[in-house]
Amino acid sequence: LTYSLVCLGRLEASLGREEEARRSVAHALSLVDAHGVGSIKVLGGAVLGCLELSLGRTNEAAAVLESVARQAAAQGVRGPATVRFQADRIEAYIATGRLDDGRRALAELEEQAQATGRKWAIAAALRCRGILDDDIAAFEEALAVHDQTNDPFERARTELLYGAQLRRVKRVPQARVHLAVALAVFEDLEAVRWAERARAELRASGARLATASAASDQQLTSQELQVALLVAEGKTNREVAAALFLSAKTIEFHLGKVYRKLGLRSRTELARSLARSD
Repeated sequence: LTYSLVCLGRLEASLGREEEARRSVAHALSLVDAHGVGSIKVLGGAVLGCLELSLGRTNEAAAVLESVARQAAAQGVRGPATVRFQADRIEAYIATGRLDDGRRALAELEEQAQATGRKWAIAAALRCRGILDDDIAAFEEALAVHDQTNDPFERARTELLYGAQLRRVKRVPQARVHLAVALAVFEDLEAVRWAERARAELRASGARLATASAASDQQLTSQELQVALLVAEGKTNREVAAALFLSAKTIEFHLGKVYRKLGLRSRTELARSLARSD
């Protein structure tokens, strides 16, 4: 029951249901106090740390995940996928400017990833290396590893951080592609807090994106934005369809809506419009 509760808490945290996630973890921990299942404290703490990170409370996330790391070490938990907290801890350290702590934690995660060969650990370590060292190649390697797994949420997190990094180094058109992919996945998964982060990064890149309160006849949905960005790169409808796992007819439909919303008539005008907003 305790393990089921922390799994439920992780799902609720990923969906942005803060109160429900905290309640599930608290219930699990109350049972731990009664029955002494110590590993649940590590699992529950990892959930709460990830929740704090998703809410943008990076100092709180770092503090919670440091405690998790100490408990995991005390219990001999070394498998990086047994309790997925290391990548969140590293991201929290970087966000709070604790780069030396981030490097030490990353070295530990990389050692564990190499020792176990777990795809999640390898991809997560590469993603963290990309953030820490502004390493574009590391992000590309991480995405290649994600291609070998079936974990859209983790891949979207990599796409989000990669897109954010590309935006910071002024590679805006590329950044938008990755951010649009991340947003579409988070929306599909109903991971609302993560979707908000992707949406904020897209707006920072100058992309016009529809919101619940915005006039949707003038702004693009995340799906339309994905189509627009790929078409602006020079891809054919068939190539865009293959990239997004949609039919060519669906791409044609979305592209028509993009043209109408932006007042454009051709692929050339679309490419110029997106280039101007850089």
